[in-house]
Amino acid sequence: MHAVINTLRFKNSVDRALFMRAEHELADQMRSIEGFQGFRVVQVSDDQVVLVIFADASEVLDRMAAELGNGWMGEHVAPLLDRPPDRRIGPIIASVSV
Repeated sequence: MHAVINTLRFKNSVDRALFMRAEHELADQMRSIEGFQGFRVVQVSDDQVVLVIFADASEVLDRMAAELGNGWMGEHVAPLLDRPPDRRIGPIIASVSV
């Protein structure tokens, strides 16, 4: 399994409704991509979130970036950012779930 971690720093305070909207509008598209495992958005400060997406392979994450990230996120999130996202991708080497 792989993950991509995107750190997003906004020009202003994070609008939580934006990510609730993303969850609602993108969920079916995400689930339709074979190998997608899940995603989480963590607000780490007033103006910053960390978006973590899980998939079977890095190629799936790249596909999601091309098909969803460049579209919906590019239109609705990118204009609100203070700088381009910091994107890091790699294999998961340890995990515990309940």
